[in-house]
Amino acid sequence: MELPSFYRTFLRNIFRHMQSDMPMNKKQPSQIRLANSLKSGLLILLCSLVPFASAEIYPLNDLKQDIVNFLTAEYKQTPHQRIEINVSNLDSRLRLARCTDSMEFINQDHTGLGGNISVKVQCDGGKIWSIHVPAQVTIYREITIAGRDIMRGEVIGHAHLTSSLVNVSNIRQAFLPDAKLVIGKEAKRNIGKGEPFRETLLDAPTAVKRGELVTLESLAGSIKVSSSGTAMANGRIGQKIRVRNNSSDRVISGIVISRGLVQTL
Repeated sequence: MELPSFYRTFLRNIFRHMQSDMPMNKKQPSQIRLANSLKSGLLILLCSLVPFASAEIYPLNDLKQDIVNFLTAEYKQTPHQRIEINVSNLDSRLRLARCTDSMEFINQDHTGLGGNISVKVQCDGGKIWSIHVPAQVTIYREITIAGRDIMRGEVIGHAHLTSSLVNVSNIRQAFLPDAKLVIGKEAKRNIGKGEPFRETLLDAPTAVKRGELVTLESLAGSIKVSSSGTAMANGRIGQKIRVRNNSSDRVISGIVISRGLVQTL
């Protein structure tokens, strides 16, 4: 077994020092025997330390594999999902002590969608250390996408939709993965075929149009009073608009509840 460089240097310096103390032809037999004994003793001691020292090192390949195992468990696969994990190579000069306690792995992916992430590995037992290891996690998930080109202003229906296995790690904005979250929404701009439905692309449909008759609903405790009104602006569900009460001719504010229905504030 080859000695680590530290031990080789240490042993070489000891031998050189012992040989330089006195010329060989002037040494007494007892000194020579003592020197040889010291050499043998040091060699046995250092060689006995090598396996111990090697056992204390945490191999970098083991670290990478442990990170892969951790990330695989973090991003649990489903029948409609595929995951690819690539842990960056570490500096071969890095020396980490084996942890006497269980190590802690912390996934620093705040989106849950993978991409370029970092895993913090820390050891709190024995020689304490921590390290941040870069990794690339690619998640393919079956999600709802546009089955055809959709024009701005169109209300999304079943005919607009299909599903496909998509690399969601590349989608930088929040998206709606399920059809039930998309149907009934209105396209805020043109959406191309095959494009995921990002939240920024969709809006609640226009439920009230300017100038049309609406029902005004007022609540007073458990009492509900309805009257007729005229919308003074377009309104989407959940949006506040101004409505003219046709009975009193007053202009009031209300929240669009559904198509043709406004609840007064």
